[in-house]
Amino acid sequence: MLEDTDPSLAYQVRRDLLGEAPRAIEPLRRRIGTRGWARDLLDRRTAEGHWGNGAYNPKWTCTHYVLYELAQLELPSGDSRCAESAALLLSFPLGRDGGVNYARTAGYSDVCINGMLLTIASRFIEAGAYRNEIRSLVDYLLERRMTDGGWNCAYYQGGTHSSLHTTVAVLEGLWAFKSADGYRRDEIILALEAGVAFILRHRLLRSERTGEVIRDEFFKFAFPVRWKYDILRCLDLFRLNGVPYDPRMDEALDRIERSGARDGRWKASSQPAKTYFVVEKNGAPGRWNTLRALRTLRFYGRTV
Repeated sequence: MLEDTDPSLAYQVRRDLLGEAPRAIEPLRRRIGTRGWARDLLDRRTAEGHWGNGAYNPKWTCTHYVLYELAQLELPSGDSRCAESAALLLSFPLGRDGGVNYARTAGYSDVCINGMLLTIASRFIEAGAYRNEIRSLVDYLLERRMTDGGWNCAYYQGGTHSSLHTTVAVLEGLWAFKSADGYRRDEIILALEAGVAFILRHRLLRSERTGEVIRDEFFKFAFPVRWKYDILRCLDLFRLNGVPYDPRMDEALDRIERSGARDGRWKASSQPAKTYFVVEKNGAPGRWNTLRALRTLRFYGRTV
């Protein structure tokens, strides 16, 4: 997995699978923005500080999704270019419900987008900078939590049951923010616990009402992660944030384990839309999904 490997992948493999000490792999971490995938994305940033046609178009070559991709590649947080671009996203006006609104003309904001934006801002914007704007995101997300413990972008259309897509995006953002700032910490912890409980009640993939699988696409493991939910995305996020094993994870863990090939690799997958380049071909053995599956399965006690 490490031959001719992008520094971001090599760094995460050596840290998460080989267990190397942070000091030993720090030089590799510092190279993430200087070569390979992350550098190629950074080279496509415009003089105005955006990618694509601006904040959210086209998918996936716009500013929002490129920054979200760079966060997943673990580009070091001190990169000034990403900080400036993240600040541009935070500068968009607020909708009537209090969330950042890229559309400008829409009255309500997208909860999923605001969850991802909190992840972006928490990673790339220096502590203390844009404090009011970032805390406003937190206020919005905490206010939008539904009575069942999760979140749903369709709340303003009368939706009363949370969405796994939206909930996982908000959990990621709140976890990222909690690591960087103590604002409303106790409320964030309670919201995180409620969101995790909501997902576990669904066994990560089943309807609470009917017991049926909600969507077969939950078993397609797209990387980079975009806005859609899947069981590997969810469990890898749980692993990262130390969510302990729960028996209700078993079916999802079984499905991830069975989806690997006999040679110990997992197939690459991606969510369709425009990209700057193809890192791994859909359906071919994928190093990123192999990394994510192995570290998740090992964390939850599977012998792989």
